[in-house]
Amino acid sequence: MLEVVLRNMADARLAAQHGAAWIDDPAILVTNYQTGAIAKARQTLQKDGKAATRPQIVAELNFGFWASLFGPKSHHLWQSLRPIFQAKGVQRGVIARDLRDLRILRNRVAHYEPIIALPLAQRYASIATLTGWLSPSAATWIAKYSTWPTLYPAVPILVPDPASGDLLVAPAALPFLPA
Repeated sequence: MLEVVLRNMADARLAAQHGAAWIDDPAILVTNYQTGAIAKARQTLQKDGKAATRPQIVAELNFGFWASLFGPKSHHLWQSLRPIFQAKGVQRGVIARDLRDLRILRNRVAHYEPIIALPLAQRYASIATLTGWLSPSAATWIAKYSTWPTLYPAVPILVPDPASGDLLVAPAALPFLPA
């Protein structure tokens, strides 16, 4: 939900500020990653026999692309993108950090990599917060349909053993783990 809301809000704002051709403007997309992502999206659409319209390209772009719009190399976009967040005092660096952390989590899950040592409750809170800043109705949807708060504790799953320093499963997490 966060990814869909972020991409739709960012695209709408950039199109309103810079025109529908913002995805081809080298003053907007300044990194090789960003221009490469656009080229890759076009290739995928062409291979699939779909028209490479802006809405199709926007839908084809991955979460990493949208997160990159808030990174340090895209700080010039912050004045355009800041208004999509419905919260006072939001800082680009905080948004960039949270989106980077969530991209890493998303990629680990997608590639079946371990996530148990990550601060999952914190990541869930970031998802809920960022989504709420972008779209309160989307945040309400997440709150209604997410099973996270009821299935997992808001405590770390792995904690360091005071004696050895090894990571151990937190006793509070044991009832929530599969047998």
